[in-house]
Amino acid sequence: MINRRAILGTCLLGVVFLASCSKVTPPKFLPLTEAHQKFVKICQEEYKLNVVVEALQHTAWIYVPLQEELLQVAATPEGVKKSETSEVRPAIKYLQVSYDNHRFLASHDIQPEKTYAQSQGYKMDYTAAYQRTSQAVLTTVSRAYFEAQDAPQFFVVVISDIKSGVEIENIFYLEDLKRYLSGGSIPQEEFVKRNIYEVKGRKDWVGDTQGRHLAYTEITMPGFLAKQIETRVNFKYQKSSFPPSNDARSEILTIVAETFKNYNFTDFNYVELRDLNTGRSETVSPAEIQAASAAPAPTSPTPTAAE
Repeated sequence: MINRRAILGTCLLGVVFLASCSKVTPPKFLPLTEAHQKFVKICQEEYKLNVVVEALQHTAWIYVPLQEELLQVAATPEGVKKSETSEVRPAIKYLQVSYDNHRFLASHDIQPEKTYAQSQGYKMDYTAAYQRTSQAVLTTVSRAYFEAQDAPQFFVVVISDIKSGVEIENIFYLEDLKRYLSGGSIPQEEFVKRNIYEVKGRKDWVGDTQGRHLAYTEITMPGFLAKQIETRVNFKYQKSSFPPSNDARSEILTIVAETFKNYNFTDFNYVELRDLNTGRSETVSPAEIQAASAAPAPTSPTPTAAE
């Protein structure tokens, strides 16, 4: 249990830097329940975190303003390297998965790309302040909400550096966190892929101690799954120890099927795949999605050396 909580602050594997903010009609907030109040009290008294909690019907938004940086430049163990040998691998040029009116739409452009192994010897990493705060928040979520009868289904945790206007947002499903912490029914890598992380920034967010700039919205299961599918596809093509095959259609459908199966989700009419490279679009039925979950995984090709 201790080891699992210790890694919570470092689960962010891939980040997307954004600089946009949409204006939306503020939703109707609900009064804070006993569980919400318990969460705030623990954060303030034990961790000295001045959190802001806003409650919607199924979603709790948690805003954590800090006067410390969240990201830092860190050296890599291997240092500077550059290879003259190239490899051809499938790479994501564009990917977006969305949900509307019982339809999932996966727009993508995935093509073979010639790459050279090279590094300048540094990467972006998380500061101790971010890791400490993230761990404290998620541990407190477990203490405040796991036994609550009226706990929200989804959480949006926004940890913000209010000196620079940069923040890290994490969306997660409470039941996933329960299963992860309660004995390993969800392994670490699987738990990471079920969390939706984004790094965002905007200059006029500087000094916002109350989260006034946040576009509070209700998280729904279909919307959450659409974001998770996108996260999983990115993970497959960029981080996985098992590289993808050259069949992008099969890879995406397999991930869609496995994601739906993980949550026993069947409330959709079809999935539309739109290949922006070829211009081809197709509609995939629930029966075909179910078949994809039972089919053998696509075979990953051996990386091809480019001439």
